[in-house]
Amino acid sequence: MRSPPCQAAQGRIRFRPVSEVLHALSSDGSRIGCEVLGSGPPLLAVHGSTADRSRWTTVREPLAERFRLYLMDRRGRGLSADETGRSAYSLELEGDDVRAVVNAIGEPVRVLAHSYGGACSLQAATDCDGIERMLVYEPALGTPGEAAFPLDALAGVEEATARGDREAVLTIFFGRVLRLDPAALEAMRATPAWQVRLAAAHTLGREAREVNAHLPDAAWFAPIHVPVRLLLGTETTPALTTAALAARDAIPGAELRELSGHGHAAMDADPELFVAEVIDWLGSGV
Repeated sequence: MRSPPCQAAQGRIRFRPVSEVLHALSSDGSRIGCEVLGSGPPLLAVHGSTADRSRWTTVREPLAERFRLYLMDRRGRGLSADETGRSAYSLELEGDDVRAVVNAIGEPVRVLAHSYGGACSLQAATDCDGIERMLVYEPALGTPGEAAFPLDALAGVEEATARGDREAVLTIFFGRVLRLDPAALEAMRATPAWQVRLAAAHTLGREAREVNAHLPDAAWFAPIHVPVRLLLGTETTPALTTAALAARDAIPGAELRELSGHGHAAMDADPELFVAEVIDWLGSGV
């Protein structure tokens, strides 16, 4: 089954009371929050753009049966909405956020990251002794010769953001960047996931600029000394494919595993398969 380019838990998001939260103080003073559940070795899950920790809804319960699961809200949303504004936004700052959470957990952490969250986590791993092992699903990174996030689409996103039109931001992102067809886009609008993404839409433009500015190369990733596996769907977009292959070549010792028939959202299309991939690389935790 081909998974849609980036559909988050279609119709299956369930907003639960949060019983335990971990907060960490990042380098610029921003508070970064994680929902915590389950038991076992620590596993930090880092979501991508226009999302929050509910991105992992389809797989959170089976993962929490095997791991002490830390569902991070990246800065600008959810448990991490309170940004101090003392530092200009950057991918490096997002890497600091991930490092701050790892340090707050206080023991070796396994990291599961998706899309732009993968870029943030790889940035963190260039200088973080607390990361033990990483599984990165299609990191959103720059690609040589062509902007990973098309410049005309970025201009449209920034214009829509400036006028407060969050619907237009998401329409441009899913339609022109992730290539979701009109029928799938309309179906997505009818799900609880759409409201989550609307709430985070204001963060997309700044993240897209950082994607375009950071090409995976050996100099950047040379300090990464932990085992890294990349997941790549065979049906994903050309830009994400190019980025994943380049990251594999640039990260010391990295390996790549293909998800046949899937795009950018295998955790939604086949949660059982996705959880099996997580366990295969990050350990059962039992």
